[in-house]
Amino acid sequence: MTKFSFFFPDNKDFVDPKFDGRDSSRTKHPRVYDDDVYPHQILNKLPYNGMLVSLAGVGTMQKRGKYYETELTEDFYFKGAREFLRLNTSPQLKSVMLMGDCGAFDYANEYEPPFTIDELIEFYERGKFDYGISLDHIVFAFTNDKNALDEDTVKEAKRRIAITLKNAEEFLEKSKGRSFKPYGVAHGYDIDSFVASVKALEDMGYRRITIGGMVKSKTDDLLKLLDVLGQTKHPDTVFHLLGICRFENIPAYVKAGVTSADSTSPLMQGLKGGKYYWINEESKKVEEYVSIRLRQCDHDNVQKHIEKNRDSLQALIIQMQRNDEFDIDLSNSSLSVNECLKRLETDCISKLIEFDKTGYDIDGTFKAIMAYEKVTNDAYLNESKHAQLAKESEKYRKFLNMRLWKECRCGICEKGLMNIIFRSNQTNRRRGIHNLAIVTQHKDIVLSTLSSQNLQQPVIEELF
Repeated sequence: MTKFSFFFPDNKDFVDPKFDGRDSSRTKHPRVYDDDVYPHQILNKLPYNGMLVSLAGVGTMQKRGKYYETELTEDFYFKGAREFLRLNTSPQLKSVMLMGDCGAFDYANEYEPPFTIDELIEFYERGKFDYGISLDHIVFAFTNDKNALDEDTVKEAKRRIAITLKNAEEFLEKSKGRSFKPYGVAHGYDIDSFVASVKALEDMGYRRITIGGMVKSKTDDLLKLLDVLGQTKHPDTVFHLLGICRFENIPAYVKAGVTSADSTSPLMQGLKGGKYYWINEESKKVEEYVSIRLRQCDHDNVQKHIEKNRDSLQALIIQMQRNDEFDIDLSNSSLSVNECLKRLETDCISKLIEFDKTGYDIDGTFKAIMAYEKVTNDAYLNESKHAQLAKESEKYRKFLNMRLWKECRCGICEKGLMNIIFRSNQTNRRRGIHNLAIVTQHKDIVLSTLSSQNLQQPVIEELF
């Protein structure tokens, strides 16, 4: 069986299980973390093979982490990662692996890592991680053009690589007899320096190596690097890609000896980009659709939009009424702009809910969506952008027409359209969590195909 594991980085990506997008109701007096649930608790199937937790995010008992409040940090060290992440709540979660790293991306602008190797090892030991990554200092300067980097950039990259390799050697020695399996980190500013880093780590004794600093790289550059590393590495060496997992490239990854990767991209594409993933039945590839955007009328951004453009919006609403661009009556001159927008929002919500139930009146629903979009989107006040906006609006109609959420059984989409539209943190994060389920489903399809081709992989005892 071909192996490739997807690790999801922990950034407190949980949601309120009682949230209902139809009326935005949720848990009364919610307590962050205590009342919320992780993706693996709300989805019907495991959305990842493992979770990655960073020391920089959690912090130490003496140093505040980037994402965790002090109370949560204390709970993490007291309970350990598995219990804290609620990976002990059902039998199917026992297979989820735990990987820890230092979180070099979060201190990339500092001269040296702010943590010690001893602090990192304490984090892994008390967290009860399966795998622990050595203390590195990230290098972002990778290029395939040796003439593209100036002398100072190369000098700084070399300094960081030296720090990373020195730490890796000490980390490996101090990891002996520990409960976690160590990974070394390879960095480079070009292919040759990456090859040299991997060779240095292998000479120390590492056979598990992470490839760092490639998050910003182009796909072609990444694949070219991996192709070379796959040919020059020790036969037993396996790679983990740090912070990057472009799932369409899994066959190339496996061929190069990459057996795992971590990424928040599927979730972030849903959370911030409005993307809704789906697998095409014929091609078996992941396709991206744009979810319906419905801004919250009471949100600060919309209220600022109203204050800034009150006169223009009032004129626009009058013109839209004349053009029959919405189905409600806003002709009463005593209505404020705020009230007009609120009524348009309410009309849009009610039509979306009805369309979700029946699938009927797509034209009326789309009409209400576009009317509300027009009065809440700054771009509609600029005529030069209307053609592009019309093109973008057709993506909304396509999403409505396909009704993909009605076919999905991920555990989120069954709750209805109003739980996955582009609207609030709760709906946006749910859409991102749905994306995690889809990319994992796609990954499993690809691995099944590769297994049927009898692709050979390096194997380290107890790696999986």
